[in-house]
Amino acid sequence: MLIGVLSDIHDQLANLKKALAVFAERGVSTLIFCGDFCSPIPARVLAGFSGDVHCVFGNGDGDPLTIARFAHEHAPNLKLHGPHAELELGGVPMAVTHYPLYGQALARTGDYRAVFSGHTHEAHEERFGDCLWLNPGEILGWKGAPTCAVYDTATNTAELLTL
Repeated sequence: MLIGVLSDIHDQLANLKKALAVFAERGVSTLIFCGDFCSPIPARVLAGFSGDVHCVFGNGDGDPLTIARFAHEHAPNLKLHGPHAELELGGVPMAVTHYPLYGQALARTGDYRAVFSGHTHEAHEERFGDCLWLNPGEILGWKGAPTCAVYDTATNTAELLTL
């Protein structure tokens, strides 16, 4: 199973649309978003993705209630999990959070094969035993070129993509 992983949109819709196009080209079936929509507007764009979009909130999400109402009323594929999520996708136990401090701690537990986090706006990949800890970088493009990743559940590897 191929999963698209992205973080820190910060209302940068043009780069978000590029990422969604890349995910579609690669046959990604599900997305994981590691937080920081900023406004509710990116939620509307993410809702256009054909599969499920698992989302956690970050420190830059100024209107989570409107995002939640939109998801509930108009976008059942947006799965909002609050500040963290524990998922099993493609047979792989995984966790998602916005903050790398918690992401690294979750990865070190041995309970997951993959943990995803964001917040720093910088791509980072590290392994703790069998667990991949990945920050896909940022859609915003503030600290450099915008990036996202494709995670493969079969190989427990990720490919970082520059948009």
